[in-house]
Amino acid sequence: MNKRLAWLLACVLLAATVGCDKHTVIKKEVKLYNFDSYSEGNIRAQTQGSGLNGQLLNNLQLAFGEKNIPLTHHTYAEDGRGNISYMYYIGGNPQQYIKLHVFTDEKERIRRIENWYGDQKRVETPTSRTLIYGHDKVALIYTSSGKNKGKYETEVHEIFNSLIQRMHF
Repeated sequence: MNKRLAWLLACVLLAATVGCDKHTVIKKEVKLYNFDSYSEGNIRAQTQGSGLNGQLLNNLQLAFGEKNIPLTHHTYAEDGRGNISYMYYIGGNPQQYIKLHVFTDEKERIRRIENWYGDQKRVETPTSRTLIYGHDKVALIYTSSGKNKGKYETEVHEIFNSLIQRMHF
C-alpha cells in the first residue's frame, strides 16, 4: 500500500512540474510575441548601467561621490513614449534633489521642459529654487527648498557641465 501511495505521489508531483513548466514556457512566448520582453530589457538596460542612460547615471553618481555628496532614494519613471526620468535625493534630504530626464530627442526635451518649468533656466519662489540645465536630449533639474535653498548649486553646475563634456549624446 505504501508503494502505491509513493508512486501516486510521485506521479502527481511529476504532472504538476510538467504543467508548471508548460505554463512558464507559454508566458515567456506571450511576452516575446507582445514585445514585453523587449520593453522590459530596455528598461532594465536604461536603469542598471547598460546603454547611454546607464553610463550617464553611473557618471552622475561618480561625480557627486567625488565631491562627497551622496545621491540617495533613486527612483525612475518611464512615460511609454521612450522618455525616462530619474530622481535622487541629495544626501537623503527631500528638500534637496535632482532629476535627470532623458528624452527621445532635443525637440521633445525643449517642449516638455518648457511645459513643466517655463522657458526660464532658474525658477525661484520665496521657499524654493529650481535650476534647469539642458543639452541635446538630456535635462538635469536641481530643486532645493527650505533654509538650505541652493546649497548644492555650484556643485550641480560643475557636475552637469563636466558630464556634457565627457558624454556623447
